[in-house]
Amino acid sequence: MKSSDYLDAMGVTRWIKPELKPELSVVLVNPRRLTETSSPIITKVLEMMGYDREHVRFASNVEANVKVIWDMRGKQSSPSTEILLSAPINEIESNPEAKKALWRNMQPFLKPKDTL
Repeated sequence: MKSSDYLDAMGVTRWIKPELKPELSVVLVNPRRLTETSSPIITKVLEMMGYDREHVRFASNVEANVKVIWDMRGKQSSPSTEILLSAPINEIESNPEAKKALWRNMQPFLKPKDTL
C-alpha cells in the first residue's frame, strides 16, 4: 500500500503548493502612443520573447518594483542588456530601418524555440 493511501484513510489532507501568479511585466511607451498598443508587431514580439500579453501592462513611466521588459519610447540614451530598446510603434510600422533595428535588438531576448 502506498503512503498516500494511509494518509487518505486517516483523512489527512496533503499540502499542495499554490500556483504562482505570473509576474506583471511592463512595456514603456510614449504617452501619446498609449492607445496604439494593439499592433500585431507588439503582440508578435512579446510572444517571441515568451510573454503572455495578458500579463503585460503598457505605461509611459517607470514605476518602482515592476519588471520593464521593453522600452518603446525611442529614448536610446544608454544600451541596456536587460531591457529591449526600440523606436516607438508608429516608427516601427512605417520605417523599415526601425523595424530592422527592432529585430536585431531583440535577438538576445528571444525565448528558445524548444520552450515555446
